[in-house]
Amino acid sequence: MKATNLDTALKTRWLTTTAAVLAGVLLAPAALAGDDDNPLAPYEEDGPYATTSSTGFSCTVYRPISLDSDHPVILWGNGTGASPSVYGSGLEHWASWGFVVAAANTSNAGSGEDMLDCIDYLEGRSYADDLDFSNIGASGHSQGGGGTIMAARDDRITATAPMQPYILGLGHETSSQYQQQAPMLLLSGSSDTLAGPTLNQAPVYRRVDVPVFWATLNGASHFEPTGDFGDFKGITTAWWLYQLEGNSDAASLFTGACSACDISGWDMERKDL
Repeated sequence: MKATNLDTALKTRWLTTTAAVLAGVLLAPAALAGDDDNPLAPYEEDGPYATTSSTGFSCTVYRPISLDSDHPVILWGNGTGASPSVYGSGLEHWASWGFVVAAANTSNAGSGEDMLDCIDYLEGRSYADDLDFSNIGASGHSQGGGGTIMAARDDRITATAPMQPYILGLGHETSSQYQQQAPMLLLSGSSDTLAGPTLNQAPVYRRVDVPVFWATLNGASHFEPTGDFGDFKGITTAWWLYQLEGNSDAASLFTGACSACDISGWDMERKDL
C-alpha cells in the first residue's frame, strides 16, 4: 500500500467495517473468561451516575447529570473518519463512573491538539468549578490513540489509555513517544490488521519512559472499541479509577501482585508498575 494512500485506505476500511459493527455483525468473539475468573467484571457494569451528553462546536461532552465536585476529566480522540458517536456507549460508560469526558469533534485527531483544546472548552462551561483539572486522562482509538500519545507530552495530562494507537503517520510523531508525561495503559488487539501490535504498540512499549501496562486482547480486531469499547471497557474504567481517583481496589489490578495480569484471553506486560 502506498504511504500517500494510507489515510484514504484507513478511512474507507474504517467506515465499511464500523457500519458492519453497528449493524450487529460480530467481527471477533469476546475473549474474557467468566465473571468468576474476571476481576474486571465489576468495572464492565455501569457506575452509579446517570449521564447526559451535549455537543458543542469543538467537543462533545459526556458527563454525570448531577455533578458533585472534583470530577476528573478524560479527553478522547476518534479514529480516522469517526466521530464521538461511534464510541458513544463507551464514553457514556466512563461518565457513569463519575468522569467528565470531552471528545474532540474531529476525524483527524492524530496531532493531539484538538484533544487538548477540549480542556479549554471545559474550562468555559458553567460546571467548570465541579471539575478536577489536576486529574486529566487522555485516550483515543487508532489515529486518536496516536493523538493520545502526542497529547501526553503536555504536563496537564495525568494518565493515558491509547487504544490500538496508529503511530506510522496521520499526525503522529515518533519523538512524542520519548516525551510522555503520564503513566500509560496501552491496548492492542491480536487480530488487528490496521494498527497491528508489532509495528504500532510494541515500539511504544519499548520507547516510553513512564510506567506502562500493555494489554493485548486475543482475537480482537481493530474495531474492538467501537460502540461500548467492547472488552476494553472494564480495563480502561479500572485504569481511570486507579490513576485519576487513587482507588486502591482498581490499583491492585495493575500493581503489586497484579490481579489483572493472568486474566484468560489477554496477554499482559508491564514495566515500572
